[in-house]
Amino acid sequence: MKVRVFVVCVLSVLAVLLTAGCAKKTAVETVEAEEVVVVENAAPRDAGFGYTMRVGMWLYVIESDTGAKTDVTKAVESLPLGEKVRLVEEETRKAVNPYDGQIYDYYRVRRDTGSEGFVFANQLTVNSVPAVVVDEKANLYRSPRNVDATDYILSRKTVFGVLQDTEKDGFIRIEAYDPEKQAYRRNLFIKTSAISYRDEDIQSSILLQIAEALDPAKEVNRREALLESAVKDYPGSIFAEEIRALSAPDSAVPAEVIDATLFVTDDKVNVRGAPNASAPVIAQLANNTEVKAVGVSVDDFVVGGQTARWFHIAQPVDGWVFGAWLRSGRADDN
Repeated sequence: MKVRVFVVCVLSVLAVLLTAGCAKKTAVETVEAEEVVVVENAAPRDAGFGYTMRVGMWLYVIESDTGAKTDVTKAVESLPLGEKVRLVEEETRKAVNPYDGQIYDYYRVRRDTGSEGFVFANQLTVNSVPAVVVDEKANLYRSPRNVDATDYILSRKTVFGVLQDTEKDGFIRIEAYDPEKQAYRRNLFIKTSAISYRDEDIQSSILLQIAEALDPAKEVNRREALLESAVKDYPGSIFAEEIRALSAPDSAVPAEVIDATLFVTDDKVNVRGAPNASAPVIAQLANNTEVKAVGVSVDDFVVGGQTARWFHIAQPVDGWVFGAWLRSGRADDN
């Protein structure tokens, strides 16, 4: 009898120990399963991407980031025009730029190099397709209709973002940074005939603009390297002529002496310092402005898909105007 009681007790104890062990193992497995779920839920969601739209952009950090709009940014890295960056967050945040003490909107981004920081929101086009202006100037519109033209234009070589699935009747919606007016243009339309999506046009334009922004006296080697790359890597670019002209600035364009009175055919027509579309803009002329032409290039040139000669004008300013924007009589002359 005592032996049976002892056996029963031993078996009872073993049963309790086994049950506790199973419960403990089940608990551990449950915790591990919960931890896996937590990790999976913590995976960051893709917030999209953007392209830089300005030469001379910077990546900023906030050293004491409290989340307040009074937090101050600090420039840490320069960013090239046209670089694709990953958005860390979809929403913008406000912070103070130390250059002028003003509060701006910033996107938090990550570069392919792994660097992470903030960029001005108005200098980044988000979740769009890059394109470049190929006309001498491209008007912007409030809607996809000619009657809704604005006073805004984008100059030749401007790189900007095109919003997908918005093309209608030869227009498409864009996001752009106007480098001449230093202003952000959003929710406006441009004619598709004035732009190019070709990678060689976009990339050569980027190299050309970066080279133009360099000081030829202090950064001559880098400038020459950029222009050489543009000529060599993108020989079929629509900007090839301008690139070659900039890489050989001393090669004069043959011109004939003339004495003619001409009239401007559009508003905000550029007067440039030399007979090529990459030369600095020294003035802009209004429609029907009378100009005195004293010279004209011997050869024809192609600018923005239009073929014409360059005219050297002496009045109202001294410079060069592309012939596609000039005529021999006033618009109201019979």
